[in-house]
Amino acid sequence: MNQITPEQLHLSLGSRFDETPDRDLRKGGPLEHSNQTGLKFLFILLSGLYIPVILLWSGIIPLEYRFNVLSVVIISFLLFSFQRRYRFRELGYRIDNLSSSLCWNFTFGLSGSLCLYYSHKYGLLTPAKIYNIPYNYLFYIAFLAPVQELLFRGILFAEIRRIGRINCKTIFFISTFSFCFLHIIYDRPPLLIISFVSGLIWSFIYIKLPNIWGVSISHALLGAAAMFLGVI
Repeated sequence: MNQITPEQLHLSLGSRFDETPDRDLRKGGPLEHSNQTGLKFLFILLSGLYIPVILLWSGIIPLEYRFNVLSVVIISFLLFSFQRRYRFRELGYRIDNLSSSLCWNFTFGLSGSLCLYYSHKYGLLTPAKIYNIPYNYLFYIAFLAPVQELLFRGILFAEIRRIGRINCKTIFFISTFSFCFLHIIYDRPPLLIISFVSGLIWSFIYIKLPNIWGVSISHALLGAAAMFLGVI
């Protein structure tokens, strides 16, 4: 496998996550494994994420039940993750790069929260008129934000890595678009822009420093600020 440098990041995704790819996980032929896994993952992604989001956005499912719906989506992805038998390191649960990840992610989380505050202050983001009780904050910080990162960064990146032959631009698009699409339920373009930029930056940081703890803390910080301002 060729050595990866920052300038050649698009050549290989696998070695960025782990110096020793999990070749023993591919028990079938490489092409057969890629095709079967790719179709299976695409089906789960569409049915487990996009369809519930569309139901919320269209009003078929009331918006106040968004956390309940997202919990079902999360459980389906966790079941998929259990079936795929990912290693903790493969999902970004590691401590060797924790300090660097925390530094970059906390900086972005704090900067993003300030951007939200000033956007709200100057009328660029109006309140969503959804009352968030204290339980919602606890649920979001302790559960929803970390598990969203497990979905959009940990599981998504690990599965695309297993599929193979996916370049850096493609994984950026899939991860960022999926995360951004999740926020279409609030029906406000400025929030979609913020979600797209946030997803892009978190994906970039995760590729450079694959660590779930860092992006989860950053996500929780930014999301809690958005809830406090009534944006979500």
